[in-house]
Parts: sequence; structure tokens; C-alpha cells
Amino acid sequence: MKNMTTAQLIESARKYDNAMNEGGEGYNPYREELARREMEAESNRPKTLADRKASVLRALEIKDCSVARECGTYDQSEIDALRTELKEIEAAEEKARWDEWDIETTKTRRIEWNDFIRSLGELDGLKMQQVYAKEREQGWTIEDLKTAIKHHSL
Repeated sequence: MKNMTTAQLIESARKYDNAMNEGGEGYNPYREELARREMEAESNRPKTLADRKASVLRALEIKDCSVARECGTYDQSEIDALRTELKEIEAAEEKARWDEWDIETTKTRRIEWNDFIRSLGELDGLKMQQVYAKEREQGWTIEDLKTAIKHHSL
């Protein structure tokens, strides 16, 4: 089964269901192999910073709690290691943020944003919908722009 292609596994799973599960779904070793391959592919996928951060936060939530203290599974050195890893991830996120929002990008986005807002005229409820749509379209908000302007002292 391990040497079969995905297409062969799918076809074999269909045949197995027809023969052994009377056309329905029940235990199927071919589907198990497909699920195993999918899980393996997911675990081998490169983790993004957000994935790693969520994983570390979840581990901290489990290991640094009153239940862990009461059960005797509390380990301060392990928690310190997780907190260190979390700080490293946050530093990498911060670096990535300012790599994206360098001073030239910030200046360009500021000019484009101001031109867009001026083109709308006086803002009312309908025009605010256009503002929100523009933020979704470009992938950043006015708050992101304000933070970058402040960071670069513009």
C-alpha cells in the first residue's frame, strides 16, 4: 500500500468499500493510508511564524496553569524555554513587519491613501464602506499606516 499512488489508493478505497462495506463507509485501510499521508504532508509543511506562535501559546496555556501545578507536571525550565521561543518569534514578526513597511513603502502608501481619501470628499456612511473595501483590497489598514508613519517619524 505504501508504494501505491494517490490515484491508486482512491480507486482501491472505492473498490474496498463496495466489496467489504457494502458500498457504504466503514473501516478502510486504503482511506487510512490516504489520511496518514495527508497528516504527514501537513506535519512536513513549513510552519509560518503565525503557526509557530499559535503552537507556542497553546503549549504555554497547557503547561503554565494551575492544573499543571496541582498535578505535578509544572516545569519552570520548560515554560522559560517556551517564553524565550515566543520572544524570538515576536522579534521575527516585528522584523518582517518593518521589512515590509520600510520608509519608502510607507511614504508611497501615505501618498496613495491621502489621494484616495481626498477623492472621496466628505466621508459619510456610504463612503466609509468604500474606505473599508479599500483597506480589505490593499491588505493593510489606516492604523497600520499610522503606526508606520510614527515608527519612521514622518
